[in-house]
Amino acid sequence: MKILVLGLPRTGTQSLADALAILGISSVYHMRDVARNKHQDLWVEAIEAKFEGKGDPWCREDFDKILADYEGVADYPAAIFSEELIAAYPEASIILTTRTVDSWHASMLSTLWHHHSRQPADDPSPMAVLRRKYHSHSWNDDLPAHGKRFFEEHNERTRKAAEAAVAESRGAGGDRKFLELPVGAGWSSLCEFLSVPVPEVAYPRSDDWVEYKAAVAKEAAAGLV
Repeated sequence: MKILVLGLPRTGTQSLADALAILGISSVYHMRDVARNKHQDLWVEAIEAKFEGKGDPWCREDFDKILADYEGVADYPAAIFSEELIAAYPEASIILTTRTVDSWHASMLSTLWHHHSRQPADDPSPMAVLRRKYHSHSWNDDLPAHGKRFFEEHNERTRKAAEAAVAESRGAGGDRKFLELPVGAGWSSLCEFLSVPVPEVAYPRSDDWVEYKAAVAKEAAAGLV
């Protein structure tokens, strides 16, 4: 594992995953990979262990069941485990993607929340079960009321965990790094962070919501979700 991208959905995680691929970190696990790999039940298991006390909290051995073949991870459902992933993969550098709380909230309301709040509550498909779990344990299944508070608390928890991990690494002679990356930052700070030259192509402007909807629809039609 090389990179942990631990910002919430709608903070440029898909664009960053595509940018990392251009920079040579080509296997970054993202929400679009969940149904593709039939990992829904594993993520539900992880969420239930963390928030519902069902089983032991996940460690590296558990996360490796999903992430062993990847050089990076981004977006939900992984970001809900930001502190656990920081502890599980001490060799990985950490990026917290972010934006203003109001712009994030508005983006979420018009995309993920808009979709979730209009779905049947008894849909038994694995992706629907996972979706209900992370909405419930993130903002108590009420993003309009609780989303902003969760966003700020998540970023603060992740920031503190990352800074502590970097301090521990450097105290032991390591070189673990942490970058807070706002939406729209482009290549400069990312390439400086990774110690690589700026590529001669535009920074990707990907829309993970569009890709996610298309992937879920395709996989649902194929009976995968």
